[in-house]
Amino acid sequence: MGYLAAGRRNVADGVFDSREGDGSSSTVHSNIIDHSNAYICRKPDVSPLHICGGLHMRMLGPDLLEIGAIRFSLDYYQQLQALIFTVQEINRNPYILPNVTLGFHVYDTCNVPHYESQGTLQFLTESSRAIPNYQCPSQQHVALIVGSVLSSNSIILANILGVYKYPQISSLSSVSILSDRSRYPSFFRTVASDKFQSKGLAKLVLHFGWTWVGLLATDNDYGQQGIQPIRQELIKSGVCVAFTEYIRLGQPDRNAPHIAKVIKESTVKVIIVFSIGVDLVPIVAKALEDMKTDKIGEGTFSTEFHWNYTQWQLVPYIKKVRLTLSSGNKNYFDENGDPPALYSIVNWQLSPEGKMTQIKVGNYNGGASQDQALQINSSMLLFASGDHQVPRSVCSESCPLGFRKAAIKGQPICCFECVQCLQGEISNQTDSINCLTCPWDQWPNVEKSSCLPKPTEYFSFEDPLGITLVTISIMSSFIPVFILKLFIQYKQSPIVKANNYSLSCLLLLSLPSCFLCSLVFIGYPQPEKCLLRQVTFGMSFALCVSCILSKTIMVVVAFTATRPGSRLRRWTTPRISYMIIFYCLLLQLILCITWLSTFPPFPQFNIQSKPGFIIVECNEGSLTAFWTMLGYLFLLATISLIVAFLARRLPDSFNEAQFITFSMLAFLSVWMSFIPASLSAQGQYTVAMEIFAILASSWALVICMFLPKCFIILLRPEINSRAYIMRKERKY
Repeated sequence: MGYLAAGRRNVADGVFDSREGDGSSSTVHSNIIDHSNAYICRKPDVSPLHICGGLHMRMLGPDLLEIGAIRFSLDYYQQLQALIFTVQEINRNPYILPNVTLGFHVYDTCNVPHYESQGTLQFLTESSRAIPNYQCPSQQHVALIVGSVLSSNSIILANILGVYKYPQISSLSSVSILSDRSRYPSFFRTVASDKFQSKGLAKLVLHFGWTWVGLLATDNDYGQQGIQPIRQELIKSGVCVAFTEYIRLGQPDRNAPHIAKVIKESTVKVIIVFSIGVDLVPIVAKALEDMKTDKIGEGTFSTEFHWNYTQWQLVPYIKKVRLTLSSGNKNYFDENGDPPALYSIVNWQLSPEGKMTQIKVGNYNGGASQDQALQINSSMLLFASGDHQVPRSVCSESCPLGFRKAAIKGQPICCFECVQCLQGEISNQTDSINCLTCPWDQWPNVEKSSCLPKPTEYFSFEDPLGITLVTISIMSSFIPVFILKLFIQYKQSPIVKANNYSLSCLLLLSLPSCFLCSLVFIGYPQPEKCLLRQVTFGMSFALCVSCILSKTIMVVVAFTATRPGSRLRRWTTPRISYMIIFYCLLLQLILCITWLSTFPPFPQFNIQSKPGFIIVECNEGSLTAFWTMLGYLFLLATISLIVAFLARRLPDSFNEAQFITFSMLAFLSVWMSFIPASLSAQGQYTVAMEIFAILASSWALVICMFLPKCFIILLRPEINSRAYIMRKERKY
């Protein structure tokens, strides 16, 4: 420990005063000296050092020498020599404090807190005893206390010296709590606060992309109060800490076995270690010179430079110091007594000779802007692998495009699983937290990294199935026309007359419309198509089934009217059959008009039925109206089926009641099968199912109603004659 004094008297250059362990002032430090104190430590009572011949000497480390029972720190001894040299240089300089000589006393406290506090109290009281809350003004002009090297010891000293406003400067006490001016008003330091180092380390970790690190620190104030800000900065920056372990200074093995086990079991590749120079003297000299100049201006000093000041008066001048050191660095203190946060980034590299060398690869300036704070030359870095490749230290590898991060229960946020985006979602960045939903008219690509326009799907004329159905519909529509021509040609034949020629012609005229109405269902669903397609289908089939119902009723009425005295003869005229057709057709027309006027069908884009596609289809507007229209056709067909089934055994050579029964049975079977098929089909296949039902039911009517008659007309003409009918009637 030591203090600096200034006055007229000449202090011997390089005085090394080792009193008996009273440690009456603070430790000498600067940001050149790495540690505190010139250590010549054996026990609390320290006597002057004399090294005589015959002592056994051995090296305990690169900077620690054991001489007999004494451990001598070569590093601290070098620091002491640097202090002596600096004081001598200032005293020799005629431009710094002329006629004033700086002196110093150096005391050894072995960095033991008890000795630090005891020595401080003895210094304040100038007594061999430590008396709290007492100060005896010294006859020596003590400028300030320098020390201690350890943050915990500096806190003890600052708590005592701050009461009397004694200036105190430390070169290595970096805990952030010492920046609190309300508690430590006269404490200064030439090393930056740990809060800047924490930010710098966090930026360095982020610069290399490390998100999975371990923390290791000593269990003293320096380590514990230094590692926590680093941890907070890292977590705030998105870095995860795998473990935080402490080097137990009080244990013989320093907790090494446990630390080694934790490191071995961890997956981290990067560990941040937080564990344990002389620019102080120029700072003091500059502050004294500034104060002396001010005092001369105020008339306090005479030309003989008799000093007349107290230690607390020096504090404001230390705050104002702006000094350029021999190294070129600028030194000053902010409002908290902290110097500029300037750090050198050093890379330890193994030289070809096998020596470990320190290569400066960058800088960190805590006062610079965010983008200029960290300057690093990555090309100069050499890692343990022997190359310039930056090692990766992550808990989980980055999630690729199309995946999102999912937290693992009980693990830090940097440990995650990569989960593929759900259907209809994408992630266009690596390590996405959430997936983005594509717009309604877009769909993810195979990698789920971008949204592409959805293909549009509808039952097209260019589709192979569409072409097939169009061909079948058009060709099928010619069959009823051919049959109609045949019926017109053979209209005088018994079989044509017996089956109500006029109704048969009307039925044959309506059947082509049944085949052709399926064409309205094919192609892009325009609003006009959506309005007309179901109405066209409903009216066409209503006409067909009404004709068949009228034919069935007329068959029954005709046979009943042949009985003597029957009043049904007047109902056998063609006018009655047309009235039946008209009223049946009128009711269907009323249903369709009501449907179109209340809930008209319209085109819509269906994105639910087939993911990844936009199905352009017609919305029927009201399913109730659609099924009501279809149900009305079922009703007409069912009535025809029942009436025809009852009339199937009426005596007549060409009784078509049986054909009507089969045709209506086939018609109803087709449409009963359509109901579950349409409900299970999706997209364009729903339309295809309805077209199949239209064509199948139309062919059922053609085949069951007219194929047997055409067979007789064309292939069995002998049956289609009056003579054949007369012979058959005589048999009965």
